[in-house]
Amino acid sequence: MLKLIPHGTGFDRLTEAVTSEYGQLIELVRQAVRDKLRLTLNSDYYVDMRGIWPDRAVVQYKGRLYSYAYTISAENAVVLAEAEEVVAQFQPVGTAPAADPAAASVVRESQEAASFREAQDGTIEVTLIRAGRSGNRNYYPDQALREAAPMFEGVRVFAKSDADHSAGKGKDVRNLIGGIYSVRFVEGKTPDTGSLVGTFKAIDPSDSTVTKMVGSVKRGMQGLLGLSIDADARTRQRRNGSETLREAVTFTKVHSVDLIVEPGAGGGLDRLTEAAADPSTSPPESQEGSQTMPLWKQRMLEAIKAKDPAKHAAIKLDTITDDEVVNLHEAVCGPLVPEPGTQRVTEAQGDDAPLTRADLQVFELRGAARERINAAKLPQAAKERLLTQVATAGADRLTEAAVGDLIKAEGDYIARMTESGTVRVPAFGNGSINVEDRSVSIREMLTAFFDPTHKEHRNVQSLRECYIEITGDRRVTGQIRDCDLGRMAESLGVMRESVTSSTWSDALGDSITRRMQAVYTGLTNLDAWRRVATTAPIKDFRTQERIRIGGYGNLPAVAQGAPYQPLGSPGDDKATFAVSKRGGTEDVTLEAIKNDDVQALRRIPTELALAAKNTLYEFVFDFFRVNGLIYDTKALYHADHNNLFTGALTAAEFAAHRLAMLKQTRAGSAKRLATGPAAILVPFELQETAYDLFVRNQNLDKTFVQTINPEVIPVSYWTDANDWCTVADPVVLPVLEVGFLDGQEEPELFVQDQPNGGSMFSNDKLTYKIRHIYGGTVLVDGEKGTTKAVVA
Repeated sequence: MLKLIPHGTGFDRLTEAVTSEYGQLIELVRQAVRDKLRLTLNSDYYVDMRGIWPDRAVVQYKGRLYSYAYTISAENAVVLAEAEEVVAQFQPVGTAPAADPAAASVVRESQEAASFREAQDGTIEVTLIRAGRSGNRNYYPDQALREAAPMFEGVRVFAKSDADHSAGKGKDVRNLIGGIYSVRFVEGKTPDTGSLVGTFKAIDPSDSTVTKMVGSVKRGMQGLLGLSIDADARTRQRRNGSETLREAVTFTKVHSVDLIVEPGAGGGLDRLTEAAADPSTSPPESQEGSQTMPLWKQRMLEAIKAKDPAKHAAIKLDTITDDEVVNLHEAVCGPLVPEPGTQRVTEAQGDDAPLTRADLQVFELRGAARERINAAKLPQAAKERLLTQVATAGADRLTEAAVGDLIKAEGDYIARMTESGTVRVPAFGNGSINVEDRSVSIREMLTAFFDPTHKEHRNVQSLRECYIEITGDRRVTGQIRDCDLGRMAESLGVMRESVTSSTWSDALGDSITRRMQAVYTGLTNLDAWRRVATTAPIKDFRTQERIRIGGYGNLPAVAQGAPYQPLGSPGDDKATFAVSKRGGTEDVTLEAIKNDDVQALRRIPTELALAAKNTLYEFVFDFFRVNGLIYDTKALYHADHNNLFTGALTAAEFAAHRLAMLKQTRAGSAKRLATGPAAILVPFELQETAYDLFVRNQNLDKTFVQTINPEVIPVSYWTDANDWCTVADPVVLPVLEVGFLDGQEEPELFVQDQPNGGSMFSNDKLTYKIRHIYGGTVLVDGEKGTTKAVVA
């Protein structure tokens, strides 16, 4: 069974830099040698690459060693020089190699004090990596760096851009500038503060990149460049306060050290190693014991030496304090922070002036601020005002918190300006200018007056005040000349030129209509007729015909090759009806408004709705109560229709009604319809009796009738206490159809007469007309879906 590595641990590539694979170069050179020797893939001889350098490679062929100088182009084409046979030198282990005259002049670090002098070969003392937290959220303990020191010996150094460095690109022989040697670990004053240091040796001291490195060190500008490692290590998670870091436990492989601009783990160029001339020359620039001088202090001393060698010569490095170094640096080189009002002077001017790191930071912060402002839910004008402010703001006003406060302050300012749908202008004091649609407010005001469920109902208690608010007619004369036509136009959402004497009556009529229709649809108890009838839209007032559909019986068999025979059609019986108008008028008098007769006015829409609803309700149920003539000139309930009974409501009588309905046959086929009652219509006096018929009493099991359980519909206006009816489901076997003109099932309200003579009231009153247009009839075969008991 596999044992999984816990999350956050394992082997990671610690890419303070990431490099490419150097093995490709070896294969390219090996293949070039094979081609030069004209060896095939199946040759018995193998080209053994014994060593490779940036300018030459040593291979073993047939037991001999040959050195090939080579160059490589941008297209990875390798050009070899002629072979030169070489030999290997062997020495006993521990025997030092012959001293190199150039190297002999370099004084290496001693156990007591490390003295660095300028070397003729331009080597540079470098810090590879510092213990502790890196800028990439890696953590390097002293122990891991101490153990890894031998692995960094001889590691290659590449010059890369930061982008290539982070993306794992740029490992190219053309970018190879040298290597790191004499790597050692230097202990820090406290745990996990040590560092790996070494000596950088360049392949070509005259290389432009190496020249920059040497120049930056000589001028105390090492901060412009830095070194970053590319290595594999076994890692684990480490908590450091509130953050989680990736701790390097053990290094497993070191790929390279890269020269970049922004190192993450403190790698950098420290100083040039100085030539070992006269020991009595400049005093050592190191610390006591094995502790190196802090980099900032070294750079300040180097700047002092470059600016004023005499004052630098007088410094006692073993006793000078940090504060004394800072004060001396400011005295010689100027203050670290420019005085207020001073301007940075550069050789380049205008757009060619070099950007500092602080300039880039402000640029990035400004871009982030613009993105946040554009994403904020603010008016465009407010966004533009904020963008203008951040365009000239400094870094302290571009932080995330500062920009957030700026956006919040702008939002609060706008909120104060637009409270309650009004714009408040300081010049107007506590007043305000209402910028919403006045017609919407007026509409809501009239709705609130008539609707007791409206949230503002209790605040609108006077129709007189509503009239004055709309018309401006403060004396309530009803005369156009006393009204503010502009106010009326704004209140009712019309053009000023459209304001007439009928404008007020139309507005009031619309409010009454809205309330009337709301009440009408809310009277669901009077919608019981929909459970016994179907509805249909009617286009005009002409007579409507409803013919019999169906009744064909079983389909006859058709022999092979025989023609289909016409079906026997049932009779052409048809039922007819025409819609008709129902309605009336109601007056709103000038006196009612002037006297503010609130309750009477508020009852108008409710009473109109009740009248319309009751009329339709009784229209439908009268078909069952009156028992009028239908399409066959016989009464709906007739002995010939097998649907008329005389027994009082009992379980046995209901069963007889049900059986009679089930036995009704389809016209033309004599097929039983097999449709039973879905509802039973009763007066209030029989409602309890009907309900008890279908409720189990003391019996454990329901009777047959109790299992049917039809809907009991009490008809409120039936006064005969004994008669009752049954009705089938109108979807299965419809009995009635009710048609509405143009499908308008709710009543409508109109102004009955147009005012004249410059008055908004005709005869000092407004007359409203309610109209409801519909009609209905018993359909063909509708008698088969209902039964009735006429009880003496």
